[in-house]
Amino acid sequence: MAIPLDDLIQDDRNIYELTVAAIRRSHQIGEIRRAFSSDEHGSVNDEDGEKVVSQAISEVLLNQVQFEMIEN
Repeated sequence: MAIPLDDLIQDDRNIYELTVAAIRRSHQIGEIRRAFSSDEHGSVNDEDGEKVVSQAISEVLLNQVQFEMIEN
């Protein structure tokens, strides 16, 4: 899945919040892939060919993941 650029351009939410959400989601996806798709050397095998960051941005923009900002 490519990054939905039209959705990115039209999204009126705070870009900094979206960026943080995408960064954290990328980390989650990477950890999951390493845990379940690693070979004996720790390499990540990506069957579908999708990049972690592209997947995370798409999920955040298309509201497939929920997030909230918590102030300290």
